[in-house]
Formats: sequence, C-alpha cells, structure tokens
Amino acid sequence: MNSNSHPAGKVEKGFLWKQEYLSPLPIPTGQPASDILSLIWRKNDTYLDIGSLSLAASWAMNHVLSIIFLCSTIYALLLGSYILAAGVFLLGLVLTGFGWSLFVGLYSRPLAPPLRFHRQRREVRITTPDGEEWTVPWERVHALAPSATMIGQFGAAQMGGLILWFPYAHEIDHPYHKKKEGWVMMASPGPGIAAMRQWECIRSFMEVGPEAVPEPMQDFRDKSLKDIFLDGFNEAREKHGFVVAVLWDIGVWCVLFNIMTYHWLHRRKFAVIPDLESPEGIAWSQPLPPEQWAKQSPELEAAIAEREQDLAALNAESPSQAA
Repeated sequence: MNSNSHPAGKVEKGFLWKQEYLSPLPIPTGQPASDILSLIWRKNDTYLDIGSLSLAASWAMNHVLSIIFLCSTIYALLLGSYILAAGVFLLGLVLTGFGWSLFVGLYSRPLAPPLRFHRQRREVRITTPDGEEWTVPWERVHALAPSATMIGQFGAAQMGGLILWFPYAHEIDHPYHKKKEGWVMMASPGPGIAAMRQWECIRSFMEVGPEAVPEPMQDFRDKSLKDIFLDGFNEAREKHGFVVAVLWDIGVWCVLFNIMTYHWLHRRKFAVIPDLESPEGIAWSQPLPPEQWAKQSPELEAAIAEREQDLAALNAESPSQAA
C-alpha cells in the first residue's frame, strides 16, 4: 500500500455519513477559494500561515440560540403564561450558558503556532504547542471532508468539516492507512462544498499562487456604518415605504450589534499572531531563488491535467443542461 492509497476524488459512504478525500494528490476541487472560518493568519509570496482557532462558528451558534430563547421568553410573557416563560428562560439559560462557557474557554486559550505552507519548497512546517517541529512534503498531506446527517424531531441536518492529516517526522515515508496515527488539524466550515472551498485556500496558494487566495482574516471594513444605514434605509424607503425602512434599520442594528461585538473580540484576540521562533523554522521560512523552487511531481502534474479536463467538460455540459 503506498502513501496515496486514498487518492483525491475518492468518496466513502455509509449509513448517514460520507467522507471525501481531497488530497493526496491535491487536485482542483472545482470550487472557489473561500476562507469561511478566517483560518488564514498570514500570507506572502513565500508562505501561508493557517491557524487552528476559529471563533466565528461558536459565536454565531451561541448568539442565535440566545436570541431564540430570549424571543421565546418574551412571547410567553406576552401570552400571559408566566410558568412557560420561566421554563423557557431556565432552559435557555442552561443551554446558552453552557455554550457561552465553552466559547469563553476557547477565547481564553493561548494561540497555538500556525501551520506554515511554503509554496517554494512545497513543504509544510508543523510546530506543536510544546515546541516540537518537523516538515512534511506538500504532496503527503491528507485532506479529508467528512460529513454526517443528523436526524432529530425537527428534521435532518447535515454537519461536516475539514480534516488535515500529517505524518509524524519519523513516519513520513511510511504508508498511510485509516488507523495510522498522525498530527491532525480539524476545522468546521461545513460539509461538502464548504469544506472544499476552505481547502482550496490552501491548495490554490500552493499550486496557483498567493493571488488566488483571499487576504488574511478579512473583516467588515469595506463599508462604513453610514453607508450601511443610510444607503440601505434610502433604498428600502424608495421600494417599500418609510415604515419598512425603519424596520429594516432596526433589524440591521440588531445584526450589527452582533457583528461589531464579534469583530471587536476577533481583532482583540488576533492582535498578535504567533510566528515561528526557532532558528530552524526561521531559516526554513526564507524565500528561495526561483531556480531552487521545488516542482510538482509527474504524478500530480498528470492528475491536475486530468482533473482540469473533467471540470472543463462539466462546465461545458452545464449550459446545455440549463437550457
């Protein structure tokens, strides 16, 4: 069994679960690069830093649950059912309290060193929290997108994420198998397409270049508060009238309060992003002369060409199917 026993494109399925292999070999997924979880910490022409801590999903879930239980409690009070209101409030307090406590613990945890992808060397630098470091060839990185369907009283929901698996330093040349231990990074951008788009941030940087990847940790500074409120208010007033415009601005303010609070916490948490500090890591991170850049393996080059042909054929079929 070779290291590519589960090549990119392979899909395993079971009862209510599926696992897609995105690498090796790291061929195009057909999806655009999208940093859904703001995992990109640092990017330049030489390397890309990926962080293992994302706060967006946890914040969004806790905020939504808090709003739902708060609105449910208020609605029960308006109906005059004080016992129901108390029960909903206590249930919400327990559930959201547990969720917010997890968020606070996650927020308080020190940032771990990033994963560094060196596109010129075509290698990845692993740095553990206890200071151990080693490099892994880019084409030995295993990327998996598992997903599962959860069925409950409110219907079915699909959950999934992205798993990056790296062999340990002393086992880089050993064959891969399902039960083989390795260093793992997990993220939860979502199942299927969402995981592919997050993976494409890494794959596109290594195979295409830094211009194909979003800028690090994009935030919401493209528009000012004046633009968001006044422009949206005027548009809503022209189309739907003054009352709807007022309601629109109230809704935007509720959303903005959530966004701005998260934005402040996000900037505060990531004000100082950790870097590689060891002399070996610093030396490894330096750019190389173009003539020393590592090249794609013949196997990867052929696999990418085949995949691009398949994607071109699919894109050619799409307009005819739509017609």
